[in-house]
Amino acid sequence: MKKISAIGALVTTVAIAGICGCASKSNDSTAPASQPAVSETTTNAAASQPPKQPKDKRPIEQRLAVGMTMDQVKEACGNPKNIAMNSDGSATWVYNNAQNAWIPNYTLFGGKIHYVTVMFDANGKVKSWSSASTGMY
Repeated sequence: MKKISAIGALVTTVAIAGICGCASKSNDSTAPASQPAVSETTTNAAASQPPKQPKDKRPIEQRLAVGMTMDQVKEACGNPKNIAMNSDGSATWVYNNAQNAWIPNYTLFGGKIHYVTVMFDANGKVKSWSSASTGMY
């Protein structure tokens, strides 16, 4: 009986070592020793482009202004989650962070789902907006 237990322990140890060995980092001898030189034309092209603006982290309500066009709103706030077109030619866009609801216990521990509804007039300009938050508490 002890012999079977010892063999089982040995097999288990070898299996664990094999699994851990698969996770090790290997040296690739075919990798180049140094980075290739950057050509002068690539450097000049990169230098002529303006630096990328950092993403605006302010709440959506602070990025909106009455009279903004739909393109300006999309540039400032991103693509809306929902779009509704009304019979009078006006539109309503909805922004929210409902993707956070997939985080386990997000609302249970105080997280709130925030909604911003932007109303446009028939000319495609911001008429008004409203916001609301929902959560457990």
